[in-house]
Amino acid sequence: MNDLTTIRIYFEYGQKVKNLPFWKRLNYDFATEIIKKAKLQGLDQIINFSVSKGYFEKQKINWGNSEIKHFNHPHIIEITDSEEKLNIFLHQEKEFLKGIKILIVKNEVVLKNLST
Repeated sequence: MNDLTTIRIYFEYGQKVKNLPFWKRLNYDFATEIIKKAKLQGLDQIINFSVSKGYFEKQKINWGNSEIKHFNHPHIIEITDSEEKLNIFLHQEKEFLKGIKILIVKNEVVLKNLST
C-alpha cells in the first residue's frame, strides 16, 4: 500500500459529546468511541497515544503525573489507512468530530517489515 496517510486527532481528555443520555455521559470515553468507530469502518491501524505531559493552544502545561487526569490533559488518536478511506471516515463522522483538531500527515516512505 503506497498511498498510506495518517490522521492525528487531538482532543482534551475530558472531551464532551452532545446528545448523549445522562448515564452515558457519566462513564464516557471519547478515545474509545473514536477507536470503535474507526474499527467498524475497517480502517487499517488505530493507535491511542498516552500523553505524559503537554498543552494545547497556549494553555498551561498539564503534567499528567497522577492517576486521575485533568479534563484539559492532551490526548491523541492516530489512524492510518488510504487517503480515500480516511476521507470517507472523516466525512461520515464529521458531526462527532466537530470542533476537534485533526492533522493529516501524508506518509512519504513506507518501509517493509525488516525482520523478513
